[in-house]
Amino acid sequence: MHDPAYKLLFSRPRMVRDLLDGFAARSWSDILDFGSLAPLPASFIGRELQQRHGDLIWRVRVRDDRWLYLVLLLEFQSTVDPAMAVRILEYTALVYRRLVDHDVLREHGALPPVLPVVLYNGRRRWTAPVEVTNLLAVGRDVLAPYQPSQRYYVLDVARAADADLPAGNLVSALIGLEKTRDAAGLRGALEALFDLLRQQKDGALTQAFMTWLRHGLRHAGRLPADGEDPLAQLQETQTMLEETVREWTREWLEQGRAQGIDQGRVQGIEQARHEERALLCRLAARKFDDGAAERLAAALAGVTDPDRLARVGDWIIECATASDLLARVRGDNGPGG
Repeated sequence: MHDPAYKLLFSRPRMVRDLLDGFAARSWSDILDFGSLAPLPASFIGRELQQRHGDLIWRVRVRDDRWLYLVLLLEFQSTVDPAMAVRILEYTALVYRRLVDHDVLREHGALPPVLPVVLYNGRRRWTAPVEVTNLLAVGRDVLAPYQPSQRYYVLDVARAADADLPAGNLVSALIGLEKTRDAAGLRGALEALFDLLRQQKDGALTQAFMTWLRHGLRHAGRLPADGEDPLAQLQETQTMLEETVREWTREWLEQGRAQGIDQGRVQGIEQARHEERALLCRLAARKFDDGAAERLAAALAGVTDPDRLARVGDWIIECATASDLLARVRGDNGPGG
């Protein structure tokens, strides 16, 4: 099933730019005029290209005054589609059909190039052929010259190597969050995302990431499938992401206790609790000041109960002053301290 939260993300120009600049067109993105990057209007796309709601079509001008059309397919299936190259070919033909209908061929004497990109986040490695000729039973015989030939670029999110993720890139930040499996890694990935979103100052992009994170929490069972959404009222990026860190960290801690694991794992849990206390102090410093963070650190020294730490996270969000926060923390006599 296609993920609407992903489509929302890649409906933002900055995400598409970072996908091209850092991945699909990394070695030649300098020839692209990203200021011209724009999605195709619904009137152009038409019914045929709207049937799959996970797919997007963008265009960007090349610096030699040509247009490049980007066909972006968002693939979130449990199984790999072996015929993806045929689907890509079909989409390209539909794009060209629309361009011909709009008199592009007659006016310019040629059709623009198309760059097909498949963004895949399934559990299995992507194994489908990326070249349509690899699906044809012609080999080197006399009919080979008459067969279609087209490649597509595939970004297999789960298999993207950390060394290949460019810094300062929102798609890299997205992949980092997808691949995170522990509290420390999640903290670092979210902090990287904090910084990038603050730099962008793009409210719609921020909201798209909020939606994506909320969807991820619900898919993982951390939010109810219906009813009141506790993230719905969170408007500020930093506050929402801080809440996410706290929720995910608490769940990992609870899972560790429930599994009754060995001493080595217990030490890992203790380390996670230490990291959560440190994170709460950093959040207090960001909302209030360094002095508040220092006083909070002293108040939390030795606190190991994840529920108490979770309450502190709530209070950082709710309290208007550092003194109110510290009063609540010091007055909390819950177990685990």
